[in-house]
Amino acid sequence: MDRTTVLAIGLFALAWAIIIYQSRKEDWSVSRTVGMLVFLGGGTAGVFLDNFFSAGSSLLPWIEPIAAVIMLVGLFIAWIGKRGEDKRSA
Repeated sequence: MDRTTVLAIGLFALAWAIIIYQSRKEDWSVSRTVGMLVFLGGGTAGVFLDNFFSAGSSLLPWIEPIAAVIMLVGLFIAWIGKRGEDKRSA
């Protein structure tokens, strides 16, 4: 494992910890928390999954587009959760 991979792993681990911390500190709704975790999961998959497939795998070209779709779904879920929080606080 080179320094770049270790740095990427560290930054993603930090991002996961920040999302969990912020969700508890700000009392996010469940859908907002799940949405942000799905978003970050898609990003993590897009960055790291290509290391687990062989160079000849037919799934290799589809990893990043699928990860992007997962990230968009996560943002949509988080947006719905944020709207629900805004309506509750008003």
